[in-house]
Amino acid sequence: MIQDGSSFAIHDGLREVFPGRFKAVKPAAVELHTTMDLLCDAPTIVVLTPDTASEQTFLPEPAALRASLLLADRGYLDLHYLRRVQDEGGFFLIRAKAGMNPQVVEAFREDGKRLRSLRNKPLKAIHAKLPKRQRVELVVTWQVEAHTLRLRLLISWNRRTQEFCSLLTNLPAKRYHLDMLYRAYKWRWQVELLFKEWKSYANLHAFDTANPAIVEGLIWAAIAAAALKRFLAYMTQLLAEVPMSTRKVAMCAVYVLGGIVQALKTGDVAGLYVALEAAITYLACHAQRAHPERDRQTGRSQLGLEPLLGSNDLIEFADAA
Repeated sequence: MIQDGSSFAIHDGLREVFPGRFKAVKPAAVELHTTMDLLCDAPTIVVLTPDTASEQTFLPEPAALRASLLLADRGYLDLHYLRRVQDEGGFFLIRAKAGMNPQVVEAFREDGKRLRSLRNKPLKAIHAKLPKRQRVELVVTWQVEAHTLRLRLLISWNRRTQEFCSLLTNLPAKRYHLDMLYRAYKWRWQVELLFKEWKSYANLHAFDTANPAIVEGLIWAAIAAAALKRFLAYMTQLLAEVPMSTRKVAMCAVYVLGGIVQALKTGDVAGLYVALEAAITYLACHAQRAHPERDRQTGRSQLGLEPLLGSNDLIEFADAA
């Protein structure tokens, strides 16, 4: 599961209904708080709020993350929430905030060498001693609500920004080694691609109206259109048995949506089947993934995730959709 939000400005006349965080530049703005299921490659929850609403309020319920992994950016880091997720049997991989100061229990370099000089000290006391040539794994603890929260803190040096970047997780070290976790965190980028898809190919933007009902309606219409395009992408993938690009489908699905929508409007069941068959045929030819083999080496499939291919999976997919 991935949690993130996307905000954008709307008509200034809506500053009272949808106040923005940056009042001088964007007096009115909204945010779409989104929970995305990475394995389905689709959002499961989208909440529309003013841009001033707290992001952490819309995190998944800890019980919903049992036996699941949450990926999130540092804006969602809340130690009390992480402890509740851990108590419910859930897992997380989240970017850590600068300035955190847990107690360091153990320290290991990427090559496995134990860094004894960094043990049993606050993080701020050893920050200047952290190696930059290799990544470091620290076992750290906090006191949260009279309980000890023990986590893994992964630290790497970013040469471009000249600063340390940290990830916080409760995944067990024996099964999930440091390099695997850094590669897995890159999956969080899929929600950013989803937001880009909404804004670039589903007409989600600052609508020129001060009527809040119209703005909300247009926002949900854009997200519904994007959801329909993703459904078509994966239906095509299962039936045509070819790996599909959701980006390409988002770009070219406009050429096949007309027949589908018209059949839905009129209740023409036979016409809907014809329109869907034409859509699948068209998309299978024009919206396949360009480099599926490369994806297994450097892209989203490098940790073993593979697309479902084959009509036998269609019933399970349709139930999930």
